[in-house]
Amino acid sequence: MKTLLRKGKGFKGYTIGLDLHQSFIQVVVIDKNGNDAESKRIGFKKEALEKLLAEWKARGEVQVVFEACGCFLWVFDLTMRVLGRERVHAAHAAKIGMIANSGEKNDHNDAWWLAYLLYERRLPEAFVAEGNLQELRLAGRELRAYTDLRSDLIRRVRSSLIQTGEKMPKGWHTSKLKRATAKSLIDAVPGARGEALKDLYATIESVSATIAKWRKKVETLCLGFPEVRAIMQEMPGMKSIVAGLIYGELGSPERFDEAKAYAKATGLTPGYRESGGKGQAVGISRQGSRLSRWAFTRAVLACLRCRKGPGVHVKKWVARQIARQKIKKKVIVAAARKLAEGVWRLIKCGETFELKRAFPA
Repeated sequence: MKTLLRKGKGFKGYTIGLDLHQSFIQVVVIDKNGNDAESKRIGFKKEALEKLLAEWKARGEVQVVFEACGCFLWVFDLTMRVLGRERVHAAHAAKIGMIANSGEKNDHNDAWWLAYLLYERRLPEAFVAEGNLQELRLAGRELRAYTDLRSDLIRRVRSSLIQTGEKMPKGWHTSKLKRATAKSLIDAVPGARGEALKDLYATIESVSATIAKWRKKVETLCLGFPEVRAIMQEMPGMKSIVAGLIYGELGSPERFDEAKAYAKATGLTPGYRESGGKGQAVGISRQGSRLSRWAFTRAVLACLRCRKGPGVHVKKWVARQIARQKIKKKVIVAAARKLAEGVWRLIKCGETFELKRAFPA
């Protein structure tokens, strides 16, 4: 049994640490003095967790902590319904080094460390989307997943058709006329390859219909968020889909204290290592939301295709940086980081995005 070396100014009630697994939940309870009150396993079922919460809630105030892992959402919803939002905490798993790097890692220790860190108010918490924001996040992720799936299928069709000496028209799936041309090319291919191409074409049609459904869902959900509408109106290259993906993944920029913190959540900020008084810049951190990072870079690429409007200013800035012998990918990442900081200032401070300040001539 573990005991604390010092008494923390923690929660004056019971702190329950839950280590979630697909087959069971490891439970460790710490009392108001920081001592172990109980340690056991329960089934990974709603009934077992409700019984546990009811038992300890009858004894006094209760707060719960668990890692934001792949199976935590139903636990989050259930505990929030029973205890209230203020008593439920989701830990950021990647930031708890004493669990991930422990030499004595086991289920009991994992649950104990979660409860201990929450008890002393040192828990690194993860952001959990709730309500319509969670709906927007899930819809955006489904849209991106089906879009990636269609891209893979299109590549398979193109590479298979090249083996016959034919070539698909560029963007053949984007218009009715080009799809008819592609269909005639596929119908002319004999044998097993022709059958495979026909199946791929039918799958692409089905996936395209699903993409259209999720795109409409994202656009409808975006209407319920004034912040998303403001991003669409003020920021270059950000329409409903990109703005919805960004807001759904990162939540409101108001929860960040400064622009650089918001940009850091996208993983677009460069890393830096220093030792012995010598520093060295490294690549982008890639921490935070991968989908938001993709959305900000898509916004820059959309500006590169602009022929008029505010996106042209971003396009010219990128062209000037590349003309100075800078790597194109790094320039795009830098532009995306500027857009991220602009989104923070727009929502948090109410500042209008100044293109000439962010992308000087």
